[in-house]
Amino acid sequence: MRTHNTRRRALMGVTAAAAAMTLAACTSGDGGGLGDEPEETAAGGGETAAPTEEADACAALDGETVTMVVPYNPGGGFDTFVRTLEPHLEEQLEGVQVNVENRPGGGGLVGANSVFQSSPDDLTIGLINYPGAVFAEITEQEGATFDNSEWTVLGRLAALPPLVYTGADTGLTDFESILSAEEPVTFGIGGVGSDAYYVAVVLSEVFGFPNEIIGGYPGSSEADAALIVGEVDASINSGAVAVQTVENSGANPVVAVSTEPLAELPDVPLITDFDSDQPDVLSALASMSDLERIVVGPPGMDEGVTECLAGAIYAAATETSYGEEMEAAGSPADPLPREETVQLLEEVTGSLDALRELLQS
Repeated sequence: MRTHNTRRRALMGVTAAAAAMTLAACTSGDGGGLGDEPEETAAGGGETAAPTEEADACAALDGETVTMVVPYNPGGGFDTFVRTLEPHLEEQLEGVQVNVENRPGGGGLVGANSVFQSSPDDLTIGLINYPGAVFAEITEQEGATFDNSEWTVLGRLAALPPLVYTGADTGLTDFESILSAEEPVTFGIGGVGSDAYYVAVVLSEVFGFPNEIIGGYPGSSEADAALIVGEVDASINSGAVAVQTVENSGANPVVAVSTEPLAELPDVPLITDFDSDQPDVLSALASMSDLERIVVGPPGMDEGVTECLAGAIYAAATETSYGEEMEAAGSPADPLPREETVQLLEEVTGSLDALRELLQS
């Protein structure tokens, strides 16, 4: 059952949100991105919307169609998040049709590019893999035509931080044993250039332990299978898949790439718990992982429309029924409102130069 109406929320929630909106307006560039703009310019472009402007923006969407892009094939995790959200979002946006479109290709780059290049007036938004987008940009991957500092940020649907785990019979029972290893630690990775690949590269470079990254597996499930039969020492995956691998195979969860303990494995240490001479790199990597699934639009979206859509997305994603549906699908939702998502993005961009230097060296 619908519990609150977005148009009413736009009017009633502005007092509580005023401080957060002011922060977003002062720190964000066009589209809720991360560029430097004068203080009078709000995230998303234009002046900060007054309550009536936000309500009017929601009302003006009546009869319009919002396109939500999934940059991967149907049936995957990203697709599940968006298609499960669709009816809840339509309930929040009265009179608005929400269409989900899969635009796979290039490891998510095709869909991300299509959102970034769409007109800010077309109501085209999408759920992107933010760490993957950052890695593509800072490594100058061919095909990445977006600028991660310019997105219109609408909020986060989930954080699925990577978990590093080792085989049950490797003797590498914790992260300290990896750091002190004398022989190369072999990582099985589902594809060179994947998020897991860059996590392995960054950890091995920052901590300086001997390693061999084997990136020839077709996917993460094949890499996990190699771990279980002893072909490799370590694997990296995220979300319920990682937890299930640990629980079902006896693998050792050794470190989480996150700023907060994992809900399912709260005793696993974080990468930022360990001393290094490059804490900025580890902080950037951990913060990026906490933004794994964020909803964005193209640069320059109208601020009133941006706030209307962001409020509706957060309201839909925090409905009890949506949470239960995602829990049943094995991908628990962990939504954040727009303001908090922008704050996390600010933390990431402050450390990206160090990460870029490491990956381009």
